[in-house]
Amino acid sequence: MLKPKRVNQLSIAKALKVSRATVSLVLRGGTGASEETTQKVLNLARKMGYRPNALVHSIRSGKSRTIGVLVLPHDSHWQAVCYGIHDRLTEAEHLPLFLWDTEHHTQSPEAYAMTQINRLLDRWVDGVILWPQFSTYYAKHLCEFQSRNIPLLIIDHRVKQLEADTINSDENMIADLQVSHLQSLGHRHFLNIQGPVNLGWADMRSQSVIDRVKSISGSSITTLRPEFHADVESAIAETLKQNPHLTAVVCGSDHLARMACNAAGALGVTVPGNLSVIGVGDLNFARAMTPPLTSINQNGYEIGRKAAQLILERSAGILAGAPRQYSVPAQLVARSTTAKARN
Repeated sequence: MLKPKRVNQLSIAKALKVSRATVSLVLRGGTGASEETTQKVLNLARKMGYRPNALVHSIRSGKSRTIGVLVLPHDSHWQAVCYGIHDRLTEAEHLPLFLWDTEHHTQSPEAYAMTQINRLLDRWVDGVILWPQFSTYYAKHLCEFQSRNIPLLIIDHRVKQLEADTINSDENMIADLQVSHLQSLGHRHFLNIQGPVNLGWADMRSQSVIDRVKSISGSSITTLRPEFHADVESAIAETLKQNPHLTAVVCGSDHLARMACNAAGALGVTVPGNLSVIGVGDLNFARAMTPPLTSINQNGYEIGRKAAQLILERSAGILAGAPRQYSVPAQLVARSTTAKARN
């Protein structure tokens, strides 16, 4: 069976007995053709199912209308970020090209990340959106990319060497929501469990919690900074045993909050009867926990949409000048792991 021929500008021109240049002008939205000719071209293009050749457009304009996205759908928050990026880019007739790290390879993490980055650059992307780990690898090979003038946007991290816009959750707001909620329940003695050290969001979030607690008269705070591959639950349990005065745990993520609840349970400490726990992320397992987890919703979808909008504006030259920093507000989602402090 013969495949149907692709409808192109030449076939439209032949059918209407006008020049290809005239058809091209009309389909590009240009002026110069008569109103009658313009309507004929547009009507026939619709009828014939004409679709512009993106490759030809890229060659002529120097723009691929493709944005590289090195953002890992690590959990439901980051999945929401990816959905936001996808929806905004496709609305703008751009193609999001998602790549991320995976365990199913033999290269070192940095080497594999660079393989993924180079795959994007080889495809002539108009911009790149990065999540924290990828931005660190990108910075190590900065000279290789600066000459290409490809706009960068980093989510939840800042790299001094990179000329990149950044967007993140409002970390001061997150800390204030967490601590104010617990303070309103009478808590004054806090355990602060930080996310991975040297990741922008985790460092900022933890410091904001510390600063907020220190502003409360008669308060105290103990900070735990577990390593990436540490036995976090055991570290939390040991900290709770050594500090029986603690009544509330402020966690840098819902993952850590779940570990805190498990550690408390192993010690026979009830949540929220003896210990209140609050997380960040409002992840899909939070409401299914027993008891359901109090958390902070970071508006991941809006973060993704805003990230996509900013990279579109940079790649189009609408946004110019020095890198800019943006933050997205968060909301408290109060559930059952927080209650009044014990006497």
